[in-house]
Amino acid sequence: MEMRGLTIALMAGLMLVCVTGPGDAATLRSSSMISASTVRLSDIFSGLEPGQDRVLGPGPAPGTSIQVGGQQLIALADQYGVDWEDQSSSASMTITRAGRILDEAYFIALIRKNLPDLGEGPVSIALHDFHPMMVSSDEAEPVVLSDVKWDQRSGWFSSTVYRAHPSGDLTSDSFMLTGVVHATQRVMVFTHSLPAGSVITSADVRMDESYAGHIPSRAVTDESEAEGQTVSRGVVAGAAVIAQDLQRTVLMHKGDPVLISYVAPGLRLSIAGRVLEDAAARQQVRALNEASGMIVSGRVMDSSNVEVELTSHPVPSDPNTMRRLSASLRNPAP
Repeated sequence: MEMRGLTIALMAGLMLVCVTGPGDAATLRSSSMISASTVRLSDIFSGLEPGQDRVLGPGPAPGTSIQVGGQQLIALADQYGVDWEDQSSSASMTITRAGRILDEAYFIALIRKNLPDLGEGPVSIALHDFHPMMVSSDEAEPVVLSDVKWDQRSGWFSSTVYRAHPSGDLTSDSFMLTGVVHATQRVMVFTHSLPAGSVITSADVRMDESYAGHIPSRAVTDESEAEGQTVSRGVVAGAAVIAQDLQRTVLMHKGDPVLISYVAPGLRLSIAGRVLEDAAARQQVRALNEASGMIVSGRVMDSSNVEVELTSHPVPSDPNTMRRLSASLRNPAP
């Protein structure tokens, strides 16, 4: 009977060893990714006993890591009574704080949100000397803008950025955010540089749907308005085409001989004539049909051709018109 009782006691003791032995010891984590600003004991060891977990201290900055060496691990295990399996002074583990980068796109969206005067139209925002900012991954609104200033005429913008949860580092908890903010518009721009006196062709200009530069006068928005004009000063690629920089390019002068072509679907008839006024490319001009003595109105195609639609209505030339034309031919412009 005593023997049977001893056997039962030994079996119970063995079961207790199995339950509380090395299989239940805490295990060192090789690494931990944390989102909080503090490090807990459970970030270092897994398998802690209930109620044993606690905050150890501040964690690394967002997006950075710290390494905990063997001697420090042993000290932590001893201090907090952690039964650490395979305890070793050569062990180490890494704790990384999760983070996200606030890039240029993030701050541009933040500027739009803080400048209601921009309206809903397209805008161009260019930041000056910008550097991305790392913040904690669990912060919905990690920064705030303060002292927002915007000069709508020049477009200059400035503000102070503050961390919503300061880290204590004055050099990174706030900084100046500056740049240029302009409402954009649809304008025509030059595709490349042109010297003064150049005649504009369709290859020299293009439409920019979101131009953000400053325009000192009326911008040209119709390609037909620019083609054939002469630039009065040198222009650079990307510059807006403005009316004050354009001059009419005279292709025909009053009295010049031209070929008048009557055009209709499937028909083209040409005859000699003379223009009655100075004219630029694509401009409507009056010309004298020398064979019939009638005055027609047509479009200047190049320096020697005027195109007239058959549906146009010619008018007889009057003596005054013929005298002015004769005087022009006797005294051509220098």
